[in-house]
This record gives sequence, C-alpha cells and structure tokens, in this order.
Amino acid sequence: MTNEEKKKSRIEKAVDIKSRFDKNCIIHQSLQLIGNKWTLLVIMSLIKEKKRTHQIQEEVIGISSKVLSQTLKKLLSFKIVTKKIYPVVPPKVEYSLTEFGKTLINPLDSLFIWSLENETTIRDLYEKNSKKKSAD
Repeated sequence: MTNEEKKKSRIEKAVDIKSRFDKNCIIHQSLQLIGNKWTLLVIMSLIKEKKRTHQIQEEVIGISSKVLSQTLKKLLSFKIVTKKIYPVVPPKVEYSLTEFGKTLINPLDSLFIWSLENETTIRDLYEKNSKKKSAD
C-alpha cells in the first residue's frame, strides 16, 4: 500500500467514524484554531525561525498591524505560538512556534504540496471568484 493509499484510507475511516461535523467535532474545533488565511500564513512565516512582529508583517503581505496583533494573541492563547520579551529598551519581542505549533508543519506541508500540484486550477478558480465578487 502506497503512502497516498494509507492517507486516503485514514481520511475515509475518519469520515466513516464521524458522520456529523458539529461544533463538538474535533475537525470543527481544529479549524477554529487555525482556519483562516491570516492564521495559517502567520504560522507558515514562523516555521523556519523566530521572528519579530515587523518581520512577520513584512512576510505576510496585506495583513494589517491590528489583524496581526489579534492573530498572534489568538495563537498565543491556543499555545501554538510563544512570545519572548527581552528586557531591553526599546522592548524587543520575538514569536516562535511551540512544540504543539510545530505539529502543524507536516499538515501545512501537505497543503503546500497540494497547492503547487494544483496551482493552475487554483489560480483560475481564484481569479474567476475574485471577478465575481468585484462585479457584485
């Protein structure tokens, strides 16, 4: 059995076990933790190394300071990110993934590979939907 077949059978088994996806479902709860575009992008920004707020904002194009601050607070409260404050003037703060946060690396890697493998289709769909929204 290939790795793809193993993955597929794990997902199929999970769906068979969990036939309803309500607020008590672990998938639902997991998506509440990480399921928006800014959260995933901030996590991806921190995969390689710890970063200061302005470094994250430079990498995550389009995120406002307010949204970045809210996202980091959320990730801190969910123990996905840790914050280190250095006792210097001006204050220096760095963010990094916790051990729990690092468990997201493999799933995000799979999402990244899927995105690359389907890049043309995804870009076409994104463009079509963007045009629809701007026309509305």
